[in-house]
Order: sequence, then C-alpha cells, then structure tokens
Amino acid sequence: MPRPARHQKVTQGQYFEAALARLAAHGADGLTIGGLCAELGVTSGSFYHYFGSWAGFVAALLAHWEAEQTQRIVDQASAVADPEVRLDLLREQAGALPHDAEAAIRAWSHADEAVGQAQFRVDRLRHNQLREAVLGMGVPADRADRLATMGLALLVGLQQLARPVDGVALRAVFDEFGAMVADQTRRVGQA
Repeated sequence: MPRPARHQKVTQGQYFEAALARLAAHGADGLTIGGLCAELGVTSGSFYHYFGSWAGFVAALLAHWEAEQTQRIVDQASAVADPEVRLDLLREQAGALPHDAEAAIRAWSHADEAVGQAQFRVDRLRHNQLREAVLGMGVPADRADRLATMGLALLVGLQQLARPVDGVALRAVFDEFGAMVADQTRRVGQA
C-alpha cells in the first residue's frame, strides 16, 4: 500500500527495489515516476534529485540490475575454482533471481533501445559465464556453447511461461540441466 507523501529520505536502492516490484506486478507500463513516488511516500522532487530525468532513472535502474543480478553472480561464480561447484552456484543464483521483474524487463527491452542493450549485455554475460563453467567440466567448446545457450533459454523460457515463476519447477528444470551437463562430462571422459 502506498505511503502518504511526506518529506522523508529514501535511498536510490529503495527506488530500485520499488521499481523491480512494480515491474513484476504491472510491467513496464506500470513503472512511472508518480507510481514510484507514491509507493515510497516521497514527492517527485526526490526522484529528480537522484536521477535528474526519466532517462537518468532508467539508466541507473538498468545499471543496478546488471550489477546486482548479473555481475555480482558472475563475480561470485568466477571465484569458485571447481567447475561443478561453480555450475551449482550459478543454478542456485539463477533460481533466486527476481523472475517476474526480469520477464517484464525482457518485454520492455523490445520497446526501448536502452533496455534492449542492457538485456543483450546481461544475456551475453550470463551465457559466457555458463559456457565457462561447462567448459571447465571438460565439455568440448562447441557443446559447451550449445549447453550454455540451452541453459539461458531454459531460464528465459520459464520466466516467460507463467507469472509468478514456479520456483519448484524452475529448480527441477535446472537440476535436469545440471544432469545433462554431467552426462556430457561423462561422455567426454569415456571417449
């Protein structure tokens, strides 16, 4: 429930959290300056103080999303030497993403070039990290690339199929994907 507007201090992070929640609930059309400010109980002056404009807000929101929901995960996974543990970490982290907000961002990316560019960067980074984990398990490069594409497609597809995303089904699909990668590793070892 929106809080009544009053002179209170909110952080940029609170704007981003509220924006992701609004995206999840209402899609990009429901993400407005007025809606955010009403939800946070602040005036539009607070919004303009932090972001200067709608375009400034969108750029900051996308940078936050890329940093927190992709780069942070990639950095954590890159710090893990064991490729099987790295793949498990990536699957676990993928399960914890704000799936409904991500589905809304993907839909928004078709209508807004800046959002589309951010979506492309996120997809590329996620694909590359997954590919590196699979490569580390000894899967040949061409198969590792296809498996990474498949893993990313599973994530994106499940985010698009239903809202809210069924976390149990998502984990089961990711577990099956992990089993496929392990099977490829065994096949390589037997060849």
